[in-house]
Amino acid sequence: MAETGSPLSVLIVGCGDIAGGYDEAGDDKAVRTHAGAYGRDDRFHVAACIDPDATRRAQFMAYWGVDEGFPDLAACRAGGGAYDVASVCVPTAHHGDALEGLLEMPLKAVLAEKPLTGDAARSRRIVEAYAEAARPLAVNYLRRFDAEMARLQAEIAAGAWGSLQSASAHYAKGLVNCGSHAIDLLHFLIGPLSPVGVTDTVTDYQLNDPTVSALLKTEAGAEVRLVGCDSRMYFPFELDLVMEKGRISLEDLGGRLRRRWVRPHPLFLHQPALDDGVWTETELPHALANAVGSLYDHLKNQTPLPSDGASALLTEEVCAGLIKLAAAKSEGERG
Repeated sequence: MAETGSPLSVLIVGCGDIAGGYDEAGDDKAVRTHAGAYGRDDRFHVAACIDPDATRRAQFMAYWGVDEGFPDLAACRAGGGAYDVASVCVPTAHHGDALEGLLEMPLKAVLAEKPLTGDAARSRRIVEAYAEAARPLAVNYLRRFDAEMARLQAEIAAGAWGSLQSASAHYAKGLVNCGSHAIDLLHFLIGPLSPVGVTDTVTDYQLNDPTVSALLKTEAGAEVRLVGCDSRMYFPFELDLVMEKGRISLEDLGGRLRRRWVRPHPLFLHQPALDDGVWTETELPHALANAVGSLYDHLKNQTPLPSDGASALLTEEVCAGLIKLAAAKSEGERG
């Protein structure tokens, strides 16, 4: 993608899989990493990286053609380099320190992996600090950057599907780690959700991040079921929206979307039913590239970010509420 002027310089914090590793090991049909996304967009140039593992850092620099590398943010700041954009790709436990440290650098914007920190109170402080500093903070809830999801959101907002009757989402491998993607996408498509109660908990990922099944409600009072599955069997990620005028299903980890519409049933003539529908391939393989493009458009044209600190914080606070309800349920069962 061509653009006049010098490309924006990028600092990548963390050199693991989501930073570049997935694309180093994969084919070129999809964009799976931050370095891959920046590398395909000539409006950006990855100028530096940070990772405490010297071997991995050197591998990353060699593969992606990065000139500068540092063991930590302190060394990077001491080096005196100036960058336009930073990507936070460190493990979740280190997100908070990285996001706080980057506030001390003269960046134009930050793109962070989700969740913000895993601690809703700390995340709120960070989001407020970025807002006070007028520093754009994009968060990689990647399905918000899928153009097909944006089209669907516009259809729902315009009333093409009528009102929501109910919704459900199946996921596995931790509420914060993976369930937050489902909650965030539901926020994007149908609006904010409020936790009502927890029905079950599976520990298939980490003890501090259970896979929770729960009931939530929309602002209009429609029920939303979050169904936690066991990733040790297989990994699901599917959404189902039962609307007034049809049904919308997202399958294949978000890779395929099915739209079904109400029509007369051929056998039960007076009973409206659903047709077979139309399947659409989503743009999930290119969502991270779209995220980088959205960040550029925001900086140059003030185009709103599909996923930012405020929307990510709302998702993190819902997750915190569900984990609190799950802990209370467990304590009550033991008592």
